[in-house]
Amino acid sequence: MRTACTLKRGIALGLAVALGASILLAGCSGGGEETVSGVTKVPFWHAMGGPLGDALDELIAEFNEAHPDIEIESISMGRYQALSQKIMAAVAAGQPPVLAQAYEAWTEALIDNESAEPLTAYIEGPNGLTADELADFVPGMLENNTWDGTVYSFPFNKSVRALYWNKNLFEAEGLDAAPSNWREYEELSRRLTKDTDGDGEIDQWGTAGQISAWMFENLLLQNGGQVLTDDGTKAAFNSPEGVEALEFMVRLLTDYGKITSGYEYQNDFQAGKVGMIEGSTVSLSFMEGKYTFDMAVAPLPDGKEKGCFVAGTNVVVFKDAGQKEKDAAWAFIKWFTSPEVTARWAVKTGYAPVRTSARESAAMLARFEAIEGLSEVLDQLEYASYEPRTSDWYAGRKHLEEMGVESALRKHKSPKEALDIAAEAVDNEIANIVPM
Repeated sequence: MRTACTLKRGIALGLAVALGASILLAGCSGGGEETVSGVTKVPFWHAMGGPLGDALDELIAEFNEAHPDIEIESISMGRYQALSQKIMAAVAAGQPPVLAQAYEAWTEALIDNESAEPLTAYIEGPNGLTADELADFVPGMLENNTWDGTVYSFPFNKSVRALYWNKNLFEAEGLDAAPSNWREYEELSRRLTKDTDGDGEIDQWGTAGQISAWMFENLLLQNGGQVLTDDGTKAAFNSPEGVEALEFMVRLLTDYGKITSGYEYQNDFQAGKVGMIEGSTVSLSFMEGKYTFDMAVAPLPDGKEKGCFVAGTNVVVFKDAGQKEKDAAWAFIKWFTSPEVTARWAVKTGYAPVRTSARESAAMLARFEAIEGLSEVLDQLEYASYEPRTSDWYAGRKHLEEMGVESALRKHKSPKEALDIAAEAVDNEIANIVPM
């Protein structure tokens, strides 16, 4: 499997060379350099924008001020797809940045082509992390950044899914708590869906959402299913557990909810037209201040068991950078993932703090006080899972969303038919079979 993946990545990198010149023309400088003033510059490529980008730039400016010999250069690529393309093109052209955001699948590709700098030596070095500090990271996060016993990346912007609910609409129905399981989720969605003005048209929905592989994946876990087989060689989401999970998702969003494009479902929720929606914890930073009702958040309702996938990226350092640049990048990573800073990043953005002790900070305790249910939402990290890390799944996830989830939600195929079609496409992806 690694050989097939490597071949595909090689092809991708070869095609990416053509993009190299456009990167340089766009002013996205790679590498790092030391100025005559002795300041070590570290280009940091990322995809943060809006309030998230503002929060990142604010923290970077603070780091730079506290470290006058280092300048982290924040360079936003706007979207993850553009970031991925430009990273691979820069690597192929021999001009990568020093530091970049990366999904696990990208990191595995960078490990395969020997572009990623192993970070274990930095962790164990004189400016490293103690055993107590390593133990303070949220369980699973460092393990998910480790390949064959070597740490190659560090958790950066991680989030979990949450249920947002309108307490005023609930109270109007005599309800005082968010659903705790699938049965309640469906029943409360039914009760909250109604024609409020008597014109024969539904104008208040129990729930709403967008086409989302992430929502289905969480339901799959909660129903005892899994994304891929244990050995990672075939899709497993089209199991009976997966079909049942997608059937539930279809009922929820088509019988008692509405499917919207983009983030329209958030706008409808903010306008008081929807009782509850699912979204990332990061949705808080985009919705806060835009609703006039009492709002609370809750963990995802349980299925047969608890289940939650962590989303988000990590950061990688590139091997081609100079040693001073790599040391400076590590200094930033260590600072950014410290309990105090990760807590402030979480408060500013809605991302989960990557250190357990950060939840006891004054900043996080105040946030828990302000957002009812947020502490319980972050408790999901205690039993959270992580998606497969291979490039096959990075591509396959899109097949699941488009051929599986969307096809079923649009009623083009039954949930079983849709998942079987998506599974075949994922299996072909893993086997490196190109459709004719």
